[in-house]
Amino acid sequence: MDAAIRWSPHATQHTPRFLVIDVAGNRLRLCQVDRYEKNEVKYRQICLRDKLPNYTAFDWSKRDESIVGIGSASGEAIILQLDPDRPQHEFMHAFTIRHQRKCNSIAFNTKNFVATGLDRVRNDVCLNIYDLNNPNATSTSEPYKKLASSEAISSIKFFSGQPEILVAGVAKQYIRIYDLRDSTTSGVGQFPTRQVHNIAIDPLDENYLVSAGTTGEPTVTIWDQRFIKQRSASDTANHAAVMEFRPIIDNSQSATIWSLRYSGTKRGTFGVLGNTGEFKIIETAQHSHKPDPPPDGGIPPAWAPQHYNKVSHNLRYPFYSDEDRDEDRARVVAYDFMPTGGPYSGPTALALYPNRDVEVLRVPPPVPRINVTALEDIFKGRTLVERPSYREGLVAEDLIEIQNKALSQKLNIPKDILSERLDKRTVDTPHQNIPLQSAINSSHQMHEDLLTQAYPDVKIPLDDYLKTLQTHKRRCQEGYNLDCQKNKEIVSNDPWLVDAWNLVERMDAHSWDDGMVGGGLELKYVGVASIWANELTMYDQRLIDPDTKTSNSVFVEAVKEICDNKEFPTFSGIPTQYPYNRQLCLSLCGWNLSKDGLRERCSMLVDGRQYYKAIVLAVFQGYKDIALGILKEIIQSKQIENIGLGAVIACDSVNEEQRHLCNWMADMTDEPYLKSLLTYFITGEWNSVVSMTQLSLTDRIGVALKYLPDDKLTHFLQLCTQDTIASGNIEGLLLTGLTTRAMDLFEHYIAKFGDMQSAVLILSRACPLYIQDARWPLWKEIYLNQMQVWRTFLERTHYIKEHNLRSVSRDGLSINKPSAPSLTLRCMNCQQNLALRKDPRSSRQYLVPISSKPSKHPHLHSQSGPLPRPHPQKGKTSSPALACPNCNTQMPRCGLCMMWLGSPDPAKVGAAQSLKEEDMEARLMVFCMSCTHGFHGHHARDWFGRHAMCPVPDCQCMCGLLK
Repeated sequence: MDAAIRWSPHATQHTPRFLVIDVAGNRLRLCQVDRYEKNEVKYRQICLRDKLPNYTAFDWSKRDESIVGIGSASGEAIILQLDPDRPQHEFMHAFTIRHQRKCNSIAFNTKNFVATGLDRVRNDVCLNIYDLNNPNATSTSEPYKKLASSEAISSIKFFSGQPEILVAGVAKQYIRIYDLRDSTTSGVGQFPTRQVHNIAIDPLDENYLVSAGTTGEPTVTIWDQRFIKQRSASDTANHAAVMEFRPIIDNSQSATIWSLRYSGTKRGTFGVLGNTGEFKIIETAQHSHKPDPPPDGGIPPAWAPQHYNKVSHNLRYPFYSDEDRDEDRARVVAYDFMPTGGPYSGPTALALYPNRDVEVLRVPPPVPRINVTALEDIFKGRTLVERPSYREGLVAEDLIEIQNKALSQKLNIPKDILSERLDKRTVDTPHQNIPLQSAINSSHQMHEDLLTQAYPDVKIPLDDYLKTLQTHKRRCQEGYNLDCQKNKEIVSNDPWLVDAWNLVERMDAHSWDDGMVGGGLELKYVGVASIWANELTMYDQRLIDPDTKTSNSVFVEAVKEICDNKEFPTFSGIPTQYPYNRQLCLSLCGWNLSKDGLRERCSMLVDGRQYYKAIVLAVFQGYKDIALGILKEIIQSKQIENIGLGAVIACDSVNEEQRHLCNWMADMTDEPYLKSLLTYFITGEWNSVVSMTQLSLTDRIGVALKYLPDDKLTHFLQLCTQDTIASGNIEGLLLTGLTTRAMDLFEHYIAKFGDMQSAVLILSRACPLYIQDARWPLWKEIYLNQMQVWRTFLERTHYIKEHNLRSVSRDGLSINKPSAPSLTLRCMNCQQNLALRKDPRSSRQYLVPISSKPSKHPHLHSQSGPLPRPHPQKGKTSSPALACPNCNTQMPRCGLCMMWLGSPDPAKVGAAQSLKEEDMEARLMVFCMSCTHGFHGHHARDWFGRHAMCPVPDCQCMCGLLK
C-alpha cells in the first residue's frame, strides 16, 4: 500500500481537513477542503512534511490536531508536528528501541498515550506504550509499559471510552485485550484466531471490533469484546466471533485487504478496501427474535444467530470484473470515513486515486419509507398521497381493465380500439382479435407479462397498481375457496390460473367413485410425469392394502386397470410399450379420447373465438374431418379468411409447392397454433411442434404423448418437469400433479408472483392427505393469519370446514389436527375463555391464602391437591350462564333494565320458564366500545332509536352517534 488518506478526527465544518500519507515518497501532506463539486473534492495543501524516514504505520493524536505519529521501518515511534501556523521542527520525539525491526502499527489514546506494535524478536518486548504527558521523556526513556514479549504485534487500537484498554493482534495467533492498569503482562483476555490484521473498533458501540486476515486471505471477523474478556481458560467455543465473512471481497485472483475501518456515523457499518480496487461497505444489524430450539439437536433455525448482514454496498468492483466497468475511472487506492465535519449525513468516505485526486463516495441512502394503510392508501405524514383507483366491478373485471392497458402499451395497440374486456385469452377489438398467445414469446413469458402488467416494459399508474394489491383480499371476499367452478369465474382475468383449476377439476372427475384406484394403489392427483415413469414417491399414502408389494409392475397394472374401468378406447398413435399410460395421461391433459367429446370442446373454443386453436387441436388429435368441418363453418361465417388451409389439411402428404406455401404462411402469421400446424406440414416432424414454447404446455404434452417415441417422450417430460419447477410455471402442475414436486413448483411460483393464496387452495386437496411437507403447514398458517387480518372470518371458517371434509382418509379418519377457534369470548376481569372449564388443569384456581393462625377448616390447608374455589361474593351467583367459569366474576348489568346480561327479559311474563316467543335480539349483548357500558340487544335498539346519549346516569357518551 503506497498511499493512504486520513480524515482529521478534529475536523469541523469550518476546518474540514485530511491528511494524504505518501508512504512511497516519505512525506505527509495536510490538506484543507475548499469546496465540493458534485462528488469531486477541491482542496489545497496547507502543510507539508517531507524527507521523513521510511515509515510503515501512522496515526493521528486524539488530543492535539497538530500532532501525528508514525512508526518507522526501524521500529522507532516518531512524533511529528503538523501545524500550518508554526514552523516545523525536525521531530518532537523519537522513541528508540533496543533491536531494530519493522513497526506494524501505532495508535494514540485520549489520554495522550501512544502504543507501537513491532515485529517479533527474541528476548524483547514487541508492544511498547509511551506516556507523552511526561515532560521529562526523551528518546532513550523507557516505555511506560512493555508487553507481548517475543510476540509479533500486527495491529493495535485503543478504546475511546476506555483509554486504558487496548486490543492487539498477535500475529497469526490471538486477538488479545490489555488493561494498562493491570500489573500483569499477559492481558485480560484473548481469543485464538488468524484474523489479527487491520483491527477497527466501532466508535458507536465499542463492544464490537473487527479484524481481517493476512495476505491472500480476505476474511473479516466481527468480535464482541465482552466475550473475549469473560472467556475462561477451559472454554474453546468461538463465542466471541459474532459474524465472519469468508471471503468478504472477490478472491478469484488472490485478494488482500488493504483497509478496514468503521464509519463512525452509523452503528455496525464498516468499509473494506482490497488491493484489487474493490471497495464495499457492510451494514450489520441484530434482531431480538428468539426461535424455538431444533428438536433432538437438529439443524439450528436460520434466525438462531442474533447478528446478520443487513445490506452490502459495492461502491467499486475489482479491476478485472465485468460489473460496472468504467475504463475512464481509476482504481481507489485508499479511503477513510468522514465521521465529523463532513458535508453529508450518513456514511460518507473520502476515496484517494493514484493521481492524488480525492472523491466523496456516499453510501446509497435507504429506500424511503411510505405509510400504506390497510386500504392501500399512501400517506406522507397525514397527507394523502395516493389511493387505489375506484372499483368498477368484480376483481377479475378490474384486473382485466388494468391488464388491457398494460398489454396494449407493450403490443403498441391504440387505446381507442381496445374493448373493456379480456376474455378467453383474447383482447376483443372492433378490427382484430389480439391473442394472449404470441408467435414470438413463450406461453410462460406471456403469463409473466400478464401477472406483472408487462413490467418493466410498461409502468402502470400508481393508483392502478395499488388496486392490484387488493387482489387476494377481494378474491377471498368473493368466495375464492375450493369450488373449482366458482374459482374459475373469480380468476377469469388469468387464463393460466383458470387452466390450473380446470386441471384440478379434471383430477377430481377422474378420481370420482374410486376412479383412480387400481391394483391396490390410489393414483389420485398424480401427475403425467409420474404416470409415464411408473413411479410413485410415497407408496405408504397410496397403498390400499398394506400387504401389497410395491414394484414397477404393480404401477403398470394399476394404470391398466384404471383405463379398463374407464373404458378408454384403444390408443391410436405411435407404437409404444405403454399404451395405457399414454391414454390416462392424455385424458388428464383434457384431450378428449372420443369424437363427440372433441367436437364439444372445439365448439367451446370457437365460441371463445379461438378458431385456429380449435382447428389445429382437432388435426393433432387425428380427427381431420372435424377440423375441416369447423374450418368450413367459420369461413362461411366470415370469421377468418380462406387462405387455402383446408386443402393442405385434407392431403395425406404435402408436395414441394405446398411446402413452400406453408412456409410463406408461417412467416406471415402471428397465431402460434396455426404456425405450429404449418411447421408440421413443412418439416413433417412432430418434434418441431413439441418444441414450440409458444403453445400451451398442456397441448405440447398432448402432442408428445400421441406422437413421440418412448425414449424421446421420457426425455421431454423430464426436461419440462425440471424447467417448470425451476421457473415456477403453474402449467407444470399437469406434470407434477399434486405431489411433493408440486410443492417445489409452488415455492418458486410464490417467490416470483407472491400468490400464496392460489397455492394453498390448490394444494388443499392433497395436503396433508398425500403430502407430508414442512412447507405446507407454514403456508397454510400464513394464509389463515392473513384472512384474520382481512377480517374475513366467515370465509376463513368456510375454508377450514371444506378442507377438513377433504382431508379424510379411506378409513374415515380425519388427517387434519383440530384448529384453534378464530373468535373467542373472554372475561373482562381475568381475560380467560368464557367457555366452561371442567378440566381443573385448564381452569384458573383462586386459592385462599394460608393464615398462620389455626384454621377452623383444616382441609383448606391440605397440600395433597388444589384448594377449592372460594364461595361467590355477596350479590353474585354461581350460575355458569351469568358468571365467568374461571374467576366467578358476574356478568355486567344492562344499562337500562339493570338486570344481569345473559338473563331473560324480566318484562316478559314467564320468560324464565319459556323462551320460545322471545325476541331473538333480546339474547344479544351489545357494548359501547367508548364507555364500555352494556345492554340487552332489544333494549339498546329501542333506546338508541330515539336517543343518542348513553342511558347510564352521568355518562354523557354519545353512543347513538357511533353506530
